[in-house]
Amino acid sequence: MERDTIIKKDEYAKAGIKEYYILDAQRERTQFFRLNKTRSIAIKPQKGGIIKSKVLPGFQFRISDLFEKPSIDEMVENKVYQQFVMPNYLREKQAHQAEKQARILAEQRAKQLAEQLRVFEMKHRD
Repeated sequence: MERDTIIKKDEYAKAGIKEYYILDAQRERTQFFRLNKTRSIAIKPQKGGIIKSKVLPGFQFRISDLFEKPSIDEMVENKVYQQFVMPNYLREKQAHQAEKQARILAEQRAKQLAEQLRVFEMKHRD
């Protein structure tokens, strides 16, 4: 870990790496850094443990989710991720739901019209 937090930290700063994250599966040493002029400084999580990137517009994540690993469906429905995690997926999902609702309404209307036609035909048989 010393290599990542001291040696690499300095190397990344000298190379101009604007952000980097150290992820520790044990959760003990997970850290987030951002280049501030010539040195890397720790990124402080925002409310809810959210880290927001300044390098990748719209990219943000909840630190706990790195370890809890929510499903794509959960991420798409979560406001923290909606603008960055598969925005096309969310649009497609919404379009699919709208199509499904339109199909249900069309089927209901068809049944109503079929019933009206049946009643009309029964009245006019004679």
